[in-house]
Amino acid sequence: MTDETNTPAGKPNEQRAQARREQKQTGRARRADLLLDKQAKERARQAILEDQQAQLQKRVTQLEARLDAFGTRLEKLERPNNP
Repeated sequence: MTDETNTPAGKPNEQRAQARREQKQTGRARRADLLLDKQAKERARQAILEDQQAQLQKRVTQLEARLDAFGTRLEKLERPNNP
């Protein structure tokens, strides 16, 4: 009536195997968390870049409008006055 799991040699091996499985699972969970963190950081970075791009586009539009206005004023100044 001997059970191999109750033998002194069997128990430590099973305990080591269980501990190793737990370590592997912990490692997997940690890697998954790191991947999620990395993805979240990349999404935040992308949002910041998109915001900066929108701001730059808005500024370019403003500068283009000012340039057009200056061009119009310059044309009026360069035209001879014909009364």
